[in-house]
Amino acid sequence: MLQLPPLYPITDATRPEPLSEQIRRLGAAGFPLVQFRGKPLGPSAQWEELRKALAESAANGRWPWICVNDRADLAVLAAREGLAPWGLHLGQGDLPAAEARRLPGLAGCHLGASTHGPAEWEAVDPACDHAGVGPFRGTATKGDHAAPIGPGGLAAGCAALRRQGLTPIAIGGLEAADAPACFAAGAESLAMVGALHRAADPAALGWAVQRARWKARPPFRHGQGLVLVGGSGAGKTTLGRDLARRLDLPFADLDGAVEAEAGKPIAALFAEAGEAAFRHLERTTLARLLDRPAVVALGGGAWEDPASRQVVADRGFQPLWLAETPARAWARAGQDPARPLAQDRAAFMARWAARTPAWSEVPMLLPFGREPGELASTLLES
Repeated sequence: MLQLPPLYPITDATRPEPLSEQIRRLGAAGFPLVQFRGKPLGPSAQWEELRKALAESAANGRWPWICVNDRADLAVLAAREGLAPWGLHLGQGDLPAAEARRLPGLAGCHLGASTHGPAEWEAVDPACDHAGVGPFRGTATKGDHAAPIGPGGLAAGCAALRRQGLTPIAIGGLEAADAPACFAAGAESLAMVGALHRAADPAALGWAVQRARWKARPPFRHGQGLVLVGGSGAGKTTLGRDLARRLDLPFADLDGAVEAEAGKPIAALFAEAGEAAFRHLERTTLARLLDRPAVVALGGGAWEDPASRQVVADRGFQPLWLAETPARAWARAGQDPARPLAQDRAAFMARWAARTPAWSEVPMLLPFGREPGELASTLLES
């Protein structure tokens, strides 16, 4: 099932702030995914803002991902310029998802739909991998919304979507206080417009909603081994040491273990033997570290190796993606001589974007600017 962040922000074109600036601000706050909703702006204005937002995202490790609401035509234009969006959200009256999948440049997009009752919950286009369920209550941002379904309807809709392998998203007039009920009903994410844009601190709102999801569905069980994945500079080692101490488990940093095994720094390994030899040693070292429950922090590229992912699954370890913003990670790791793949910002961001699809297959931990100690404490409250 598609992994989604606990809060799914949607832009609001009725606000004075340009849509591209809304996306930039939300990405900087720590949100990895934003839906671009351009109505009631005209097509030209929407395209200008979408192209700007996608270009800025591409230059920053493809953070945040952008899902285009309704406008398959704009998504195709973006793809033609090498800026294909993360996804396309289609309403019941829009182009069928299976047809959208065949449009030029959209074969790899995540497709979503909106559903409002049993007939729609049970018949989502199989080209979709996620869908909204609602409206939970009436909302001022959509005057033509269907009748509110409340917690009971949300639970029924989420169950129907999950039976089809779809990730359910609660939609419609949601506030932070609704998060516990929505997650208890089976939603994986809460789509927000008004409450998010009214929030004095959107990152704090995202953090509160994430805490509610962790309480409803803890991301790991105590005593289980953990593997932390993510980019260089995300903070995996710091968080991993803290979690290991609190869980009374051993900690291992995979890069450090590889250096100990080889008897030389990673930079020297790269220079003398190349990346392929490093990855082979990394893979064999990881298998050894997973012999017993522990907390293991992986290097940025380790999770791309299918054999490494398989050994993590076979040993019963829970992988978690520490989804820090690439900009913050670059500020920590950029041009560190001990990190041979973090010397050039453009290359760093391109590598981050290329690796994100693999990382995003596992549950995400969103720091939202919090220190590792607070992140660890909050995780263990769940």
